[in-house]
Amino acid sequence: MNQKVFKLTAFLLIVCGVSAFLIAYINDITIDRIAAQNAQALQEGYTEVYPEASEYSETEYTGSDAAITDVVSAKKDGQEVGVIYTVAPGGYGGAVLTLVGFDIETQKITGIKVLKQSETPGLGGNCTQPWFAARFAGKSAAQPLKAVKTETSSDQEVQAITAATITSTAVVTGINAAQADFAANYANR
Repeated sequence: MNQKVFKLTAFLLIVCGVSAFLIAYINDITIDRIAAQNAQALQEGYTEVYPEASEYSETEYTGSDAAITDVVSAKKDGQEVGVIYTVAPGGYGGAVLTLVGFDIETQKITGIKVLKQSETPGLGGNCTQPWFAARFAGKSAAQPLKAVKTETSSDQEVQAITAATITSTAVVTGINAAQADFAANYANR
């Protein structure tokens, strides 16, 4: 019996060792490709939320809001025309990584794009749909937004996704964090 346990243990150790080596090897092969795909998706996201810009450059974020993870300057002909924030507020299934663009001249939201989320498919997962992003375009950056369950009654309200109020509120919370920083640093330029 003791020899049988030893053989099984040795076999499992060998299988685990080989599996760990293969996983590490495959990870090493794919890590650069995954990073390149993520960078490309981010650039496409910048173009989607602020299409009028021709150049995007990272700006240092000096604020303290934990929901804001990155700030990018949107430029056209070398002039800063807008700002794109990357925000990651907590949703129902985890962080909802979202881009939100603001136009400096009009003081309006140019667009949003949810890049990454782990919300419930068919419910909160709908936050990646173009019809949801369209609810934010053109909203004023002067005041915070509010997610509502019913039809909107003011310009600062956004109708939440049906049965996904937590996800909708998370996206709005991230946008409001970006809006507060935008109002403090880019309004009245």
